Amino acid sequence: MIKFFRRIRRKLLLENNFSKYLIYAIGEIILVVIGILIALQVNNWNESKKEERIEQQLIELLITDLEEKRKENLSDSRVTKTILKRIQTTVDIWELNRTIDTTDLKMIIRRLAGDTYFYNENSPVYNGLSNTNLWKQLPDSLTKQIDDFYRIKLMRVKKSFEKASEYGTYCRLNFLVPNNLIDSNQNNEEIYEKVSKQDEEFISYVKLLINSVSRLNARLEDSASSIDKLIENLESYNDKIN
Repeated sequence: MIKFFRRIRRKLLLENNFSKYLIYAIGEIILVVIGILIALQVNNWNESKKEERIEQQLIELLITDLEEKRKENLSDSRVTKTILKRIQTTVDIWELNRTIDTTDLKMIIRRLAGDTYFYNENSPVYNGLSNTNLWKQLPDSLTKQIDDFYRIKLMRVKKSFEKASEYGTYCRLNFLVPNNLIDSNQNNEEIYEKVSKQDEEFISYVKLLINSVSRLNARLEDSASSIDKLIENLESYNDKIN
């Protein structure tokens, strides 16, 4: 192609036809400019596609992270529901006939003393995505929903776990230790004998535990529900950019 244009230029110069040569030169310049513009356009298109692929991969990683959070929250929710059911039975029996049920007494004592609850709300995937330029390309409604979940919903779950731990410490110091109930290796008869002497106070602490666990479970379920909606919107957005 270059040789072809070179021959044309040489021919026009030999013919000493300056006007035709000028028109040809201008045409050649236009062709070069068009070629450069096309090359830039192709390069921009390739870069755009590359960014879209990276964005898709980040969103897929975020969806995976959310699914893991959902599994964790639903697992914790199932545990809290089981605990609530068993503890509520003890309260119901007490209110019916003023008797301390021994069926789950040791379990309740352990739960009353529970002060080591921990919840990790951090997400390296979310932190990484929110600090990239791609974050700015997401729709505002979607970034707001993602922020709301990671910064608010998960923080509420974490705070509920922390409150449960604070309650466990309070119960340990103000009820279990003074009544020599801190040792969970005691048999049911020993625990029952000590609890029976402080039955009304014991039931009060159990009711507070129910309130604490119920609040935690509500936050876990709300978080799981938010995850479902967020994943649905992320998958819908990913389909649009595919």
